[in-house]
Parts: sequence; structure tokens; C-alpha cells
Amino acid sequence: MRTARAGAAARRARDAVSVLALPALVLQATAVPASAADDAPLGVAVTAAGSLVRSHGWTIDQSVDAVARSVDDTGRATFRWTATARAGGVTDSGWALAGDVSVTNPDADDSVVADVAVATDLGGGAACTVAGGDDAVVPAAGSLVLAWTCAFTSAPAASGSVSATASWGPDAHSTGTAPAELVVVEPDRTVAVVGDHAVPGQRVVLDPALAWAPGLVRSWTYDLALAGGAPAACATYANSVAVDLASGADPVVTTAVRSCTPEVLPAQAFGSPAGSVRARCRGKVRAQLANRSGETVVYKLRVGAKVHRIAVPSLGSKRFVTRGRALAPVTLKAGSVRLDRTRVPQRCAGPVTVPSLMQGGRS
Repeated sequence: MRTARAGAAARRARDAVSVLALPALVLQATAVPASAADDAPLGVAVTAAGSLVRSHGWTIDQSVDAVARSVDDTGRATFRWTATARAGGVTDSGWALAGDVSVTNPDADDSVVADVAVATDLGGGAACTVAGGDDAVVPAAGSLVLAWTCAFTSAPAASGSVSATASWGPDAHSTGTAPAELVVVEPDRTVAVVGDHAVPGQRVVLDPALAWAPGLVRSWTYDLALAGGAPAACATYANSVAVDLASGADPVVTTAVRSCTPEVLPAQAFGSPAGSVRARCRGKVRAQLANRSGETVVYKLRVGAKVHRIAVPSLGSKRFVTRGRALAPVTLKAGSVRLDRTRVPQRCAGPVTVPSLMQGGRS
């Protein structure tokens, strides 16, 4: 039989075991702390905006009807210019994608440390970076907004999606997605064609809004009257024309010409066109032309109803021979100025044959 003392001892032993066991149970229950994964997960939202630059190629050319010219009696030489713009190829570049990630913590008691990353399915070798995305602290009952960007090494797709992921704890994560589209920016699809009309710094608009189109070629022609230099000298002018681009370097071409002044003005330095005409009885008409002026002169020789035009350069001379019927009027002009006139004479009489005296004395 168990004695009371023995029973009391047994009861004390059981109580001691119970007291020692209770703290062990409490320690085991608090050894695994509660996490945000046990409550509500972090919320993730993402925005995205993308763009690409589409560049339209342009070229410009310029021609002029003379590189040097003598001034007229106004002291100026007139040059005719033609500018030609051409549409070139099209290239895409400057692909860009960016936005914000908003991470929300619903836990009212504890902040959460999370890693935030962004990815896209647009391709093009996309590499995305979240500013401050490593070990980001999301405050209790608050949110954190982080900026992100994506860079591309080649042409991506025009549209797709972007996803943002927040990871925390051993294996907890949340993801948000948004559509992504690259908006095309075309800064040089419509351009202005401008020149300086041989005055440095001057802006003269030839076309304010030339729109790009495949194979487009557009030309503009205009005259410039440029003052000559000092007597016996030439003044040099550089005339520029360009395609005015919104981005990049403007295609531009510059052509130089010389406006030359003789020792004295042309009216004094040169004479007037001169000429004379003679007609023979056999119908031959001969014109002697001497151009003493400073410009090429076109003479008009009219023989009856027929008109001959003969060009003689400055300070040049020329002989011209033609034929006409008997009594045909002959007129020589330089421009509207009549230089000479005559008439083809009657036909000459045929040769007279004189009988030989020796033949006449024979019987």
C-alpha cells in the first residue's frame, strides 16, 4: 500500500513535471513568428509608357546656271538657282519603356522588406531596372512607389505587356501587370526647306511644310541679282539651302558664285553690235558681223522671206554667207536695231564670147 507520505511525494512529483512542461509548450508556440504571408499579401500595381523615334531621311541639292557672270548696266549679275529636296529612308531607334511600381502593405503592425523587379515580353533584348528595388521597405499600412525603366538593344515589338513582382520572406511574392505599347514619335516627317539667298544668317523659307513620302522629289527655282565687286574685280557669294530638321544635323549645301565688274561699266567698256551686208548679182549674200558688246548677240539676217539667226559671242566676229533670189530685200538686225539693208541685184548677164579673128579670116 502507498502511504500518505508516499502519495504526497507522488503528487509533488506530478506537479513538478506539469510546471516544467508548460513553459516548453509556450516556447514552441512562439518559435515561428507570424509573417505577412500569414495575413494579407503585398499589393503590386504597375504603369507603363513607351515610345520609339522614327527618323525620316532627307537630302538637299542645289545647282546654278553659271559660276561667274559680268554685271549689267545696273551693276548686278543675275543667277538662276534650283534647289532640290529628296526623301530618303526611314529608321527606328530610341526605344524606351518606363513607368512606376506601387507596392502596398496591408499589415497595420509591421513593415515588410521586399525586392521589386520588372520584366516585359516586348523582346528586343530588354533589360529592366527598378530604382531602389532591392530591399525596399514597405511601411506598415502604407505603400511605396518606385520608378522603373527598360533599355533595348534591338527593335522590340510594338506592343505587349509589362509585369512587376514584389518578393519577400522565404518564398512569398505578388505580381501586377499592365499593357505596354511603344508610341511612334516622328520629329522629321514634315520639314521646312530654307535658304539664305546669299546673305549669311538670313532665313528665307522655300517651303514651310514639306511632308515625307516614298520617292518624293521637290524643286524650287529662283533668281538672285548680286552686286559686282570693285572695278576689274569679282564679288564672291555663297548661297546655302537646307532641310530644317527638328532633330539631328540639317542637310545643307552651299554653292559659291562670282559677280564680276569690268574696269568700267559695260556701256563704257564695250561697244555696240556692228555688222554689214553685201549682195552680188549672182545671188550671193555675205554678212560681216562684229559683236563689240559684253554679251552674246543673236543677229537676224533676212533675205526675202527667209530669216537666218546667227549668234556671236561677246567681242567676237563672224562671216555668214547665204543666197537669195534677184531683187530680194536684205536686212541685218541686232535685236531690234537695224544695222544694214540692201537688195539682191538683177542677175548678171552671161559671159560674151568673142569670135576668134583667125577663125573669122578663113575662107
